[in-house]
Amino acid sequence: MKKTTLAFLGILLTSFCLAQTYTTGTMELYNQNDDVFTARVDVTSTLVTLTLVGPDNSYLGFGFGTQTMGSGGDVVLFYDDVDTPAEDFQLSDRKFIGTGPVPEVDTHQDWTLVSNTLENGQRTVVGTRVLDTGHDDDYVFSTSDSSLDFAWAIGSSYELKRHSARGGSMQSFTLSQDTFTLSDFVMTPNPGLSKFELRLPSGVSNVKLQVYDVLGKNIFSKILTTLSTTVDVSKWNSGVYLVRVTSNNGSQTKRFVKQ
Repeated sequence: MKKTTLAFLGILLTSFCLAQTYTTGTMELYNQNDDVFTARVDVTSTLVTLTLVGPDNSYLGFGFGTQTMGSGGDVVLFYDDVDTPAEDFQLSDRKFIGTGPVPEVDTHQDWTLVSNTLENGQRTVVGTRVLDTGHDDDYVFSTSDSSLDFAWAIGSSYELKRHSARGGSMQSFTLSQDTFTLSDFVMTPNPGLSKFELRLPSGVSNVKLQVYDVLGKNIFSKILTTLSTTVDVSKWNSGVYLVRVTSNNGSQTKRFVKQ
C-alpha cells in the first residue's frame, strides 16, 4: 500500500477516534418550508470536525468567532463551483469582508472535505481542520468547555451572492459522552471476502452505518434498525475501508479489509 494511502487512513482514523471530544452538539440554525440547516462542531486536542446538514440545492456557510458577517471573521463555505466543474463540490476557507460581499478566499486552504453524502434531498458534509493552523486569519479553537460565537448562512442556490437566510449566535462546548466505545461494535469476518456481519451493543439507538474507501468517498450508507446487520461486500474492490457507526451522541470507526 502506498505511503500516501496510509497517511490518509491515519488522518481519518484520528479524526473519528480520538477519545476526549468537546462538542457544540447538533444546532438547528434554520427550519422553514421543509429546508433544515444544522451544524455541529467537535474539537479534540488536535483536530476540529465540522458537520453541516442542509438542503441539496444551496450553499452552506458557517463562521467562527463572530456572530456577524463583519470584516475579519473566519468562515468556511460548502458549495458547487459551477465555473470549474472539474472541482465540483468543495469546502472553501475564507474570511468575512463585511456584510454583503462574498467572503474573501484565504491564502491557505486548511479545511479537508472528509465526506459529502446525499439522502432524501439533505446533504451531510463533514470537514476537518487542525486545531491551530498558525495562520493569522484562522480561528483558534479551545480544547475546554468554553463557548463559540458563530455566524451562518444558507444559500437560495449554489451562487454565493445570494442567500435564503443568515444569522449568528453563541453555543457552549461540552464534553461529548459517546454511548459506546470503539471496541463495542463488532465486524466479522475481518478480513472478509463476500460479506461481513456488524453487531452493535444493546442500548444504542438512531444508528447510521457509513463506509468510506481510502480516497474518502462514501460508498455505502444505511440506517440500522437491528443490532445485527449483514453487509454484502462481494462487489467491492480489494483493499482497506473505513466503517463508521454513528449514534445520537457520537461516532466510532474501524478498518475493514476486503480480500
